[in-house]
Amino acid sequence: MNISDIIKQAREEMKLTQEDLAERLEVSRQAVSKWELGASVPSPENLKLLEEVLGVTFPVPEEEAALPEQEPGTAEKAPFWNWKRVVLLVLGVLVVLALFSNVIFIALTPRTNVDAVRSSEPYVTGVYFFNEDAGQLQHNPQAGAGWYLLDPGVRVYLLVTFEDGTEHTVNAASLFLTPTGTETLEYREQLAVQAAGEGRDFALFAWDIPEELSAHLEIVLECGGGARVTETLNVATPYPETPEEPQVLTIPIGATLFMDEEDEPYIVLRASGAPEEEIVWTSSDPGVVEVTDIGALFPVSPGTAVVTAQWNGQTAECRVEVFAGTVPTDVPGVRKAVQ
Repeated sequence: MNISDIIKQAREEMKLTQEDLAERLEVSRQAVSKWELGASVPSPENLKLLEEVLGVTFPVPEEEAALPEQEPGTAEKAPFWNWKRVVLLVLGVLVVLALFSNVIFIALTPRTNVDAVRSSEPYVTGVYFFNEDAGQLQHNPQAGAGWYLLDPGVRVYLLVTFEDGTEHTVNAASLFLTPTGTETLEYREQLAVQAAGEGRDFALFAWDIPEELSAHLEIVLECGGGARVTETLNVATPYPETPEEPQVLTIPIGATLFMDEEDEPYIVLRASGAPEEEIVWTSSDPGVVEVTDIGALFPVSPGTAVVTAQWNGQTAECRVEVFAGTVPTDVPGVRKAVQ
């Protein structure tokens, strides 16, 4: 009896389905089916498990041992995370961190002339802002010279690089913030301080930007002998944009025309709140008054009409009265109409 028959017979004697046997062996049902059909042979490890579960012993003929285990896609699933993948992942992370650190170091290392004469006093060689993703924040030209615009409510990292002098060395680096317009020590606030020394030539600060900011940021190098070196930056958050006032189309609510007026037989309605060239003018009764595309009214016959101005979904109306005559006194019962 070959392996496939032994598996099937033992399984049926134990009243197990293919799914039951596959679950105990932690393989797929298709794998068990192929074993029983003789389409594939279990691996040595699975043969041992089958012997333990079914209580049988399998012969291992050479011709069957040479058969492949199973087709791709039906083999038992190995755990995704094994020691090899964990080691590769850790090594990959270490390589990325090493490359990133090297890039930052090269980018921020000041290019100085080794033959240049060193200053007797320490000095700041660079100030850099980074976001939480380690991306360097560039100076915003809209902020103006000497100003840095920072987004409110976010955390930034401030990297200060410096160099020791020939007479004094840097013992610590501090950050102070003074609101603009105060310029007094009363409102001066210390944000952070970091120790230096022992060949360390930089300080890295984490700073949570407030919602509103307009201040002088002082970088103070505390040096030996009580000396101090200060460099000042101007920092601010962008001013909130002022919403534009909504434009409202308006025209005069009433106008009067006289047909026999010699000097000015027409008038022009002045509109506000909209571009003149975009306004559409219409007359409810062109037989009484006509209106041009610039809002000029021409009397046609005595009567009343409504002139309408339309723009951007807005509508404004003007009630126009046309009289026969030259002056209001020529019209019985009319004193004087107001444009």
